[in-house]
Amino acid sequence: MAKQTIIRFADNELTLLRGSARGKGVQVDLCVREALPEGAMINGLVTDAGLLGEALEALRQKAGAGGKAKLVIDGGQLMMKALSAPKLTEKQLLNVTRSELEELGTAGRDMVYTYAETPGPLAENGKPAGRDILCCGAERGLLEQYVEAAEGAGWKVTAIETVLGSCIRMAEFLPTLAGQSFILVTLDGNTEVTYLFSGGRYLMSSRSRILEPRGTTAVMGTVLGHVSTMQQFSQGQKNTEPARVVYFAGLEGEEEKGCKLIEDTLGLAAGPLPEDGAVTGAEGSGFSLAGALAAAGALAPVKRRTADLYAALRAKKAPAGMEKKSGGLPWAVPIALAAVLAVGFGALLAMNLSLRREIAAVQKFTQDPENVAIVERVQTDRQAAGEYDAARAQAE
Repeated sequence: MAKQTIIRFADNELTLLRGSARGKGVQVDLCVREALPEGAMINGLVTDAGLLGEALEALRQKAGAGGKAKLVIDGGQLMMKALSAPKLTEKQLLNVTRSELEELGTAGRDMVYTYAETPGPLAENGKPAGRDILCCGAERGLLEQYVEAAEGAGWKVTAIETVLGSCIRMAEFLPTLAGQSFILVTLDGNTEVTYLFSGGRYLMSSRSRILEPRGTTAVMGTVLGHVSTMQQFSQGQKNTEPARVVYFAGLEGEEEKGCKLIEDTLGLAAGPLPEDGAVTGAEGSGFSLAGALAAAGALAPVKRRTADLYAALRAKKAPAGMEKKSGGLPWAVPIALAAVLAVGFGALLAMNLSLRREIAAVQKFTQDPENVAIVERVQTDRQAAGEYDAARAQAE
């Protein structure tokens, strides 16, 4: 397979990988990084396009040339949701994606939608019992910022994938992770993301800011709480295997020593993500799997559909069946509404007539002289009985 260039965007730095899929593995020939000036990006949002452009230009010079590149992005601005999906057409799954993400607050925003197919649940015999999809959405303006910044620095964008989608691909591709139940913690600058997998199937993830200084054991004190939450959720699921190991990607300095804290506290094996023969770096490439996991995931071959936000961005209109209708209600709708109102009015009128008949019957019964005399005798007897009981009590 031809070589590909991957550019991974994080708040603190840019990572470029150049490599290709070979047989059942991936080889990385080049891995270079460029630190991002403070304020260039915050939580995946481009806050200073000029600073980002300068960093991309410097990254291009380190790589030796520009050319085509696939972007891998992340951040709180992206809308993503994993769910089980029946056998539906592509158009129907795009409709499902849009509907699900609009419930998360995307309604009224100029959004771009797509989805990826991911490993689903397994039956008792180990064969797939269904399939999952990862719904993805991003504001059009955000994606355009990434494209403009990359192309302004001499790169031709070919695709835009998400870090979550890339990590899911690696969890399926790497023999170390494939089919396993584990917790994956990635540390990028001041951002920590914790992922939960069961039997190779992605279940959920959480994102948080790292407030402690990076490279110190204090970082693992915060991570411990997030891992504990994932462990409790994992153990509380009836139909999934609980996680038994925690892998870390992006550890710095003294942070690795904190893995023993997690082992002693939670009873889970914990340590850096080990190197895997399925993804290797050429001699002198500067590549390590734990240090560039998300970028490497974009190189991994996959047979399932991936979520390409750039392809969705370039589509001139929403897929058929997703367009919002306009121009007034069809003529059949007012007729249907009128029929419903007519039926409701008729039912209400019938209820009123029935109620009037019942009221008239009650009035006739209570005004009948014979019935009135009976009521008066009953009241007289009750009064006499009360007086008798009082006299007897006094005599006793």
